[in-house]
Amino acid sequence: MRGQKGSTPHLVVLAPDADHGRRIPLNKDYLVVGSEPTCDVRFEDPCVSRTHAALRRRGNALYVEDLGSTAGTFVNGVSAASARELHVGDVLTFASVAAWLEPGDVNGNETMTVAARPVMGAGMVHHVNRQHAGSIHYDERRYNSHVQYVNQQRENFLLEVASTRTKARRLAWTGLVMFVVGFGIFAAADLSFIKGISDSIQNGGQVAPATSPFGREVGGIPIGLAGWALAAIGALLLIVGIVLHVVATSRRKQAYREFPVPPP
Repeated sequence: MRGQKGSTPHLVVLAPDADHGRRIPLNKDYLVVGSEPTCDVRFEDPCVSRTHAALRRRGNALYVEDLGSTAGTFVNGVSAASARELHVGDVLTFASVAAWLEPGDVNGNETMTVAARPVMGAGMVHHVNRQHAGSIHYDERRYNSHVQYVNQQRENFLLEVASTRTKARRLAWTGLVMFVVGFGIFAAADLSFIKGISDSIQNGGQVAPATSPFGREVGGIPIGLAGWALAAIGALLLIVGIVLHVVATSRRKQAYREFPVPPP
Protein backbone atom coordinates (compact mmCIF):
# COMPACT_ATOMS: atom_id res chain seq x y z
CA MET A 1 0.00 0.00 0.00
CA ARG A 2 2.78 2.37 -0.71
CA GLY A 3 2.11 5.37 -2.83
CA GLN A 4 4.38 7.53 -4.86
CA LYS A 5 7.43 8.68 -2.96
CA GLY A 6 7.01 5.62 -0.72
CA SER A 7 4.22 7.11 1.42
CA THR A 8 2.06 4.69 3.39
CA PRO A 9 -1.52 5.43 4.49
CA HIS A 10 -2.07 5.35 8.26
CA LEU A 11 -4.95 5.07 10.66
CA VAL A 12 -4.66 7.64 13.46
CA VAL A 13 -6.60 6.61 16.58
CA LEU A 14 -8.91 9.29 18.01
CA ALA A 15 -10.62 7.28 20.76
CA PRO A 16 -10.36 5.80 23.34
CA ASP A 17 -7.91 8.00 25.22
CA ALA A 18 -5.64 5.04 25.98
CA ASP A 19 -4.82 4.70 22.26
CA HIS A 20 -5.24 8.34 21.28
CA GLY A 21 -2.67 9.40 18.69
CA ARG A 22 -1.58 5.86 17.89
CA ARG A 23 -0.55 5.59 14.24
CA ILE A 24 -1.21 2.33 12.42
CA PRO A 25 0.53 1.87 9.06
CA LEU A 26 -1.58 0.10 6.45
CA ASN A 27 1.39 -1.57 4.79
CA LYS A 28 -0.20 -4.90 3.83
CA ASP A 29 -2.77 -5.94 1.25
CA TYR A 30 -4.88 -7.60 3.94
CA LEU A 31 -5.07 -6.64 7.62
CA VAL A 32 -7.33 -8.11 10.30
CA VAL A 33 -8.51 -5.79 13.08
CA GLY A 34 -9.52 -7.34 16.40
CA SER A 35 -8.63 -8.10 20.00
CA GLU A 36 -6.85 -11.42 19.43
CA PRO A 37 -3.05 -11.36 19.74
CA THR A 38 -2.78 -12.84 16.24
CA CYS A 39 -4.58 -9.88 14.61
CA ASP A 40 -2.54 -7.52 12.43
CA VAL A 41 -4.13 -4.51 14.14
CA ARG A 42 -4.93 -5.29 17.77
CA PHE A 43 -6.97 -3.21 20.21
CA GLU A 44 -7.20 -4.19 23.88
CA ASP A 45 -10.79 -3.02 24.15
CA PRO A 46 -13.57 -5.22 25.62
CA CYS A 47 -16.04 -4.00 22.99
CA VAL A 48 -13.83 -5.02 20.05
CA SER A 49 -14.50 -8.56 18.82
CA ARG A 50 -11.71 -11.11 18.51
CA THR A 51 -11.70 -10.77 14.71
CA HIS A 52 -13.62 -7.55 14.24
CA ALA A 53 -12.99 -6.26 10.71
CA ALA A 54 -10.69 -6.54 7.70
CA LEU A 55 -8.83 -3.89 5.72
CA ARG A 56 -7.93 -4.94 2.20
CA ARG A 57 -6.49 -3.35 -0.89
CA ARG A 58 -7.91 -3.90 -4.35
CA GLY A 59 -5.79 -2.18 -6.95
CA ASN A 60 -5.30 1.41 -5.80
CA ALA A 61 -8.38 1.40 -3.53
CA LEU A 62 -8.67 0.47 0.14
CA TYR A 63 -11.73 -1.22 1.60
CA VAL A 64 -12.96 -2.07 5.08
CA GLU A 65 -15.41 -4.86 5.87
CA ASP A 66 -16.93 -6.06 9.13
CA LEU A 67 -16.22 -9.70 9.98
CA GLY A 68 -19.43 -10.38 11.90
CA SER A 69 -18.44 -8.42 15.00
CA THR A 70 -20.81 -7.87 17.90
CA ALA A 71 -20.64 -4.06 17.97
CA GLY A 72 -20.22 -3.48 14.24
CA THR A 73 -17.85 -1.50 12.01
CA PHE A 74 -18.75 1.97 10.70
CA VAL A 75 -17.34 4.45 8.17
CA ASN A 76 -18.40 8.01 8.96
CA GLY A 77 -21.28 6.61 10.99
CA VAL A 78 -22.48 4.27 8.21
CA SER A 79 -22.36 0.51 8.73
CA ALA A 80 -19.64 -1.42 6.89
CA ALA A 81 -21.34 -4.81 7.07
CA SER A 82 -20.32 -5.22 3.43
CA ALA A 83 -17.08 -3.92 1.93
CA ARG A 84 -16.90 -0.10 1.81
CA GLU A 85 -14.29 1.88 -0.05
CA LEU A 86 -12.26 4.29 2.07
CA HIS A 87 -11.05 7.80 1.28
CA VAL A 88 -8.63 10.14 2.98
CA GLY A 89 -10.23 11.73 6.05
CA ASP A 90 -12.79 8.96 6.60
CA VAL A 91 -13.44 8.03 10.23
CA LEU A 92 -13.55 4.31 10.96
CA THR A 93 -15.26 3.01 14.07
CA PHE A 94 -14.58 -0.45 15.46
CA ALA A 95 -17.01 -0.68 18.42
CA SER A 96 -15.77 2.11 20.73
CA VAL A 97 -12.48 2.61 18.87
CA ALA A 98 -12.41 5.48 16.37
CA ALA A 99 -9.62 6.28 13.91
CA TRP A 100 -9.30 8.51 10.87
CA LEU A 101 -7.53 7.67 7.63
CA GLU A 102 -4.44 9.80 7.25
CA PRO A 103 -3.53 10.90 3.70
CA GLY A 104 -1.54 8.48 1.63
CA ASP A 105 -1.85 6.61 -1.63
CA VAL A 106 -5.16 5.06 -0.59
CA ASN A 107 -7.19 6.04 -3.62
CA GLY A 108 -5.89 7.04 -6.98
CA ASN A 109 -8.09 10.18 -6.92
CA GLU A 110 -6.15 11.68 -4.01
CA THR A 111 -2.80 10.96 -5.67
CA MET A 112 -3.97 12.59 -8.91
CA THR A 113 -5.27 15.64 -7.07
CA VAL A 114 -1.89 16.28 -5.44
CA ALA A 115 -0.04 15.67 -8.69
CA ALA A 116 -2.23 18.15 -10.59
CA ARG A 117 -0.74 21.17 -8.73
CA PRO A 118 2.98 21.24 -9.67
CA VAL A 119 3.01 25.02 -10.00
CA MET A 120 2.77 25.52 -6.24
CA GLY A 121 6.18 26.36 -4.78
CA ALA A 122 7.74 24.38 -1.99
CA GLY A 123 7.40 27.28 0.44
CA MET A 124 3.72 27.70 -0.31
CA VAL A 125 3.14 23.95 0.03
CA HIS A 126 4.80 24.05 3.46
CA HIS A 127 2.67 27.03 4.49
CA VAL A 128 -0.56 25.38 3.33
CA ASN A 129 0.38 22.15 5.10
CA ARG A 130 1.00 24.03 8.36
CA GLN A 131 -2.38 25.76 8.10
CA HIS A 132 -4.05 22.46 7.29
CA ALA A 133 -2.34 20.75 10.24
CA GLY A 134 -3.47 23.52 12.60
CA SER A 135 -7.05 23.22 11.34
CA ILE A 136 -7.00 19.44 11.78
CA HIS A 137 -5.65 19.82 15.32
CA TYR A 138 -8.41 22.28 16.24
CA ASP A 139 -11.15 20.20 14.65
CA GLU A 140 -9.76 17.09 16.27
CA ARG A 141 -10.17 18.63 19.74
CA ARG A 142 -13.81 19.45 19.01
CA TYR A 143 -14.33 16.04 17.48
CA ASN A 144 -12.77 14.29 20.48
CA SER A 145 -15.09 16.18 22.83
CA HIS A 146 -18.07 15.06 20.79
CA VAL A 147 -16.76 11.49 20.69
CA GLN A 148 -16.42 11.49 24.48
CA TYR A 149 -20.02 12.70 24.79
CA VAL A 150 -21.29 9.99 22.43
CA ASN A 151 -19.22 7.35 24.23
CA GLN A 152 -20.64 8.48 27.57
CA GLN A 153 -24.18 8.21 26.26
CA ARG A 154 -23.40 4.77 24.89
CA GLU A 155 -21.85 3.64 28.17
CA ASN A 156 -24.94 4.78 30.10
CA PHE A 157 -27.10 2.83 27.67
CA LEU A 158 -24.89 -0.23 28.02
CA LEU A 159 -25.03 -0.03 31.82
CA GLU A 160 -28.82 -0.21 31.65
CA VAL A 161 -28.57 -3.15 29.27
CA ALA A 162 -26.10 -4.92 31.58
CA SER A 163 -28.46 -4.42 34.52
CA THR A 164 -31.33 -5.89 32.51
CA ARG A 165 -29.21 -8.90 31.49
CA THR A 166 -28.27 -9.52 35.14
CA LYS A 167 -31.94 -9.44 36.19
CA ALA A 168 -32.83 -11.73 33.29
CA ARG A 169 -30.20 -14.29 34.32
CA ARG A 170 -31.41 -14.27 37.93
CA LEU A 171 -35.00 -14.67 36.78
CA ALA A 172 -34.08 -17.56 34.48
CA TRP A 173 -32.10 -19.39 37.18
CA THR A 174 -34.88 -18.88 39.74
CA GLY A 175 -37.42 -20.23 37.26
CA LEU A 176 -35.23 -23.23 36.49
CA VAL A 177 -34.83 -24.11 40.17
CA MET A 178 -38.58 -23.72 40.81
CA PHE A 179 -39.39 -25.89 37.80
CA VAL A 180 -37.03 -28.67 38.87
CA VAL A 181 -38.24 -28.67 42.49
CA GLY A 182 -41.93 -28.46 41.52
CA PHE A 183 -41.62 -31.18 38.91
CA GLY A 184 -39.81 -33.36 41.43
CA ILE A 185 -42.59 -32.96 43.98
CA PHE A 186 -45.26 -33.67 41.37
CA ALA A 187 -43.38 -36.72 40.09
CA ALA A 188 -42.86 -38.04 43.62
CA ALA A 189 -46.60 -37.74 44.35
CA ASP A 190 -47.47 -39.55 41.13
CA LEU A 191 -44.94 -42.29 41.76
CA SER A 192 -46.30 -42.74 45.27
CA PHE A 193 -49.83 -43.11 43.87
CA ILE A 194 -48.68 -45.63 41.24
CA LYS A 195 -46.74 -47.60 43.87
CA GLY A 196 -49.82 -47.73 46.09
CA ILE A 197 -51.90 -49.14 43.25
CA SER A 198 -49.20 -51.70 42.43
CA ASP A 199 -48.96 -52.84 46.03
CA SER A 200 -52.74 -53.21 46.30
CA ILE A 201 -52.90 -55.30 43.14
CA GLN A 202 -50.06 -57.55 44.28
CA ASN A 203 -51.74 -58.06 47.65
CA GLY A 204 -55.08 -58.81 46.00
CA GLY A 205 -56.63 -55.81 47.64
CA GLN A 206 -58.38 -52.77 46.29
CA VAL A 207 -57.20 -49.19 46.02
CA ALA A 208 -58.52 -47.09 48.84
CA PRO A 209 -61.16 -44.68 47.48
CA ALA A 210 -59.49 -41.77 49.25
CA THR A 211 -56.20 -42.32 47.40
CA SER A 212 -55.39 -39.30 45.17
CA PRO A 213 -52.97 -39.19 42.19
CA PHE A 214 -51.71 -35.88 43.60
CA GLY A 215 -50.57 -37.45 46.86
CA ARG A 216 -51.44 -36.56 50.41
CA GLU A 217 -52.82 -33.15 51.30
CA VAL A 218 -50.92 -30.45 53.17
CA GLY A 219 -53.10 -27.61 54.44
CA GLY A 220 -55.98 -28.88 52.31
CA ILE A 221 -53.89 -28.79 49.09
CA PRO A 222 -52.60 -32.00 47.47
CA ILE A 223 -48.83 -31.88 47.54
CA GLY A 224 -48.56 -33.13 43.95
CA LEU A 225 -50.86 -30.36 42.72
CA ALA A 226 -48.76 -27.79 44.59
CA GLY A 227 -45.66 -29.19 42.94
CA TRP A 228 -47.29 -28.96 39.52
CA ALA A 229 -48.20 -25.30 40.13
CA LEU A 230 -44.66 -24.54 41.32
CA ALA A 231 -43.21 -26.16 38.18
CA ALA A 232 -45.60 -24.17 35.95
CA ILE A 233 -44.62 -20.88 37.58
CA GLY A 234 -40.94 -21.82 37.32
CA ALA A 235 -41.31 -22.61 33.60
CA LEU A 236 -42.98 -19.23 33.05
CA LEU A 237 -40.19 -17.39 34.88
CA LEU A 238 -37.58 -19.33 32.91
CA ILE A 239 -39.16 -18.34 29.59
CA VAL A 240 -39.48 -14.68 30.64
CA GLY A 241 -35.84 -14.62 31.78
CA ILE A 242 -34.60 -16.09 28.49
CA VAL A 243 -36.67 -13.62 26.45
CA LEU A 244 -35.39 -10.67 28.49
CA HIS A 245 -31.80 -11.85 28.06
CA VAL A 246 -32.23 -12.13 24.27
CA VAL A 247 -33.81 -8.67 24.11
CA ALA A 248 -31.03 -7.17 26.25
CA THR A 249 -28.40 -8.73 23.99
CA SER A 250 -30.03 -7.23 20.90
CA ARG A 251 -30.23 -3.84 22.64
CA ARG A 252 -26.49 -4.03 23.31
CA LYS A 253 -25.89 -4.23 19.56
CA GLN A 254 -28.45 -1.45 19.07
CA ALA A 255 -26.38 0.85 21.30
CA TYR A 256 -23.58 0.96 18.74
CA ARG A 257 -26.05 1.67 15.95
CA GLU A 258 -27.80 4.48 17.84
CA PHE A 259 -24.61 6.02 19.21
CA PRO A 260 -21.98 5.62 16.47
CA VAL A 261 -18.92 7.83 16.47
CA PRO A 262 -19.92 10.75 14.22
CA PRO A 263 -17.84 11.83 11.22
CA PRO A 264 -15.51 14.80 11.86
